[in-house]
Amino acid sequence: MSFSWWTFALQAANFLILVWLLQRFLFKPVKAIVAQRKQEISRALNEASAQRQSAEQLKQEVEAARSAIAAERQRVLDDARALLSAERKETIAEARREADKVRAQALKNLEEERASAADKLFDKTLLLATSIAERLLREVAVISIEQPFLGRVIDYLDKMPAEERAKLLPRNGASSVSVTTAHALGPREQDEWHEELEKRLGAGVTIKFDVDPSLIAGAVVTLPHAILKFNWRESLALAMKELHSNEHPR
Repeated sequence: MSFSWWTFALQAANFLILVWLLQRFLFKPVKAIVAQRKQEISRALNEASAQRQSAEQLKQEVEAARSAIAAERQRVLDDARALLSAERKETIAEARREADKVRAQALKNLEEERASAADKLFDKTLLLATSIAERLLREVAVISIEQPFLGRVIDYLDKMPAEERAKLLPRNGASSVSVTTAHALGPREQDEWHEELEKRLGAGVTIKFDVDPSLIAGAVVTLPHAILKFNWRESLALAMKELHSNEHPR
């Protein structure tokens, strides 16, 4: 078998032409397509990475928002619990204050009722005591018991300063004096009263005698400018007043 240079040259030329054709119409387009695909894949990867980062960031933001919402919800719940607790405490405190006020008012009313009952009982006791005393005094009061009260009237007038005694009667001297006793005075007793009163009040005085059984015993001397009361009725009323004032001091 012989070697042919022309055949070798033709084959080499065909090969080179084939390589140029492949390079021109196959490798370049494929390479361009591959490069484009690589760019698209790289871009897709970049976009996917960016989306993944965005999704991760969004996830973090969602988690943060969820945590903030949970924290805010917990804070609101805590505030609500604190408010309810405070309101409950205030309600309980107000209820206790109202209960204390009601109890204090009830105790005050009870004390006032007790005091009123005690006052009524004391007044009834006092009235009963004075009634008994008045009845006993009436039983022992006789006509002759009026005369000792003359001494009390005379003693009172004697102890009164002269200028004060002068004010009891008008300055013109014409005056009338009324002597009221529990029992009617006899002529001798009237004369004695008249004589003693004239010595203290003056000879020009006119003395009238009257009777008032409610005095129990004693006399009431009515002057133009004064009334002198020396009788058991007034003494009982004064004793009752003093007992009542001592029982309820102001």
